[in-house]
Amino acid sequence: MINLSPAVADELGLDPFLGPGALISAVGRGFAVSAGFRPGDLIRSVNGRRIESVRDLNAALETPGRGWQIVLERNGQTITANF
Repeated sequence: MINLSPAVADELGLDPFLGPGALISAVGRGFAVSAGFRPGDLIRSVNGRRIESVRDLNAALETPGRGWQIVLERNGQTITANF
């Protein structure tokens, strides 16, 4: 995971106007791969909480609850997934 900023987006060849978010840079084993996450996915929100950085994402995932609703962008499409 990396923080997406205009400079990082430009460096990766992405649209620098995507806005802030937590960008998946690699997917290893475990939950992320089995859930279908891919490198390049941009996490936008978790349970309605806007994600602007990796720190925001970690805080949202640590919040007690029975599941997560994650909204991400992949190749210009918005995807909502429930886990």
